[in-house]
Amino acid sequence: MRGWIRSLLRILGFYVLWALLLTPVVLGVVALGGEQWDLDPMLRLGFEIGAAAAVLAALIFMALVIDKRGMNTIGFRLSAAPFGLAVGTLVGAAIFAAPVLVLVALGAARFAPNFAAFSPLLLALALAVCFFNVAMQEMLVRSYPFQRLQLRHGAAAAIIVTTIIFLAMHTPALIQGVHGAIAGANILIASVMLSIAYLRTGALWLPIGLHLGWNGLQGPVLGVNVTGAAIGMGGWSTFEFPGAALLTGGDMGIEGGLIGLIGPTLGLIAVALWVTPRAPTQ
Repeated sequence: MRGWIRSLLRILGFYVLWALLLTPVVLGVVALGGEQWDLDPMLRLGFEIGAAAAVLAALIFMALVIDKRGMNTIGFRLSAAPFGLAVGTLVGAAIFAAPVLVLVALGAARFAPNFAAFSPLLLALALAVCFFNVAMQEMLVRSYPFQRLQLRHGAAAAIIVTTIIFLAMHTPALIQGVHGAIAGANILIASVMLSIAYLRTGALWLPIGLHLGWNGLQGPVLGVNVTGAAIGMGGWSTFEFPGAALLTGGDMGIEGGLIGLIGPTLGLIAVALWVTPRAPTQ
């Protein structure tokens, strides 16, 4: 029990340190853009970069100074980056495309491109924002908290606790009735998938790539809401969803519909069967 208390206190310390490091980032973007700073694409990008850097700094401090581990334990082996980011992004995009294609086959979605406001620059900015946002999310969940729990209490405990944290991060969406509950199931499966991706590779690159492929294709490229949020910047769209909201997710986006569960389920099967396990680094 004392070991659990020590671990939870250190994880809490990680989040407190991140919040302290994030404060000047928040104050900076508010000072530059006011209360609606998030409407400025460059300020959004700057915030996401700063937030990700704050998490990385908190991870390095907790791992090296508090836990006295080496840099090779923090999950950013450069040798794993090409595979993790490239293949992970492709797989993440593919598992999102799968439920879209099923919806099209069922007549619940149709290709109806509206690119009047399309801008290559805004697409690039949106994808960059998406990259640093998912990197921040993965570090918040599957860096220090996951590593600490895995090393001290085992992989199962790490998956369970960090999945609870990941779900808590999406609370505003999960309380939105039936679609929120379906989105919760979607996020739960996705969290287990991303956790196994980390366990199998011993690095954060594959979870970041999978998360990027899913969110990047969904929001910035296709213009579909991501768990109820519009994360694209240009306002263009690619599909219409005339089908029943229970299938399509309605305003929640595909993650809030029953067909959306196909994506993370396929991803979970892929990482569980395909990626070779790697022992944790002490």
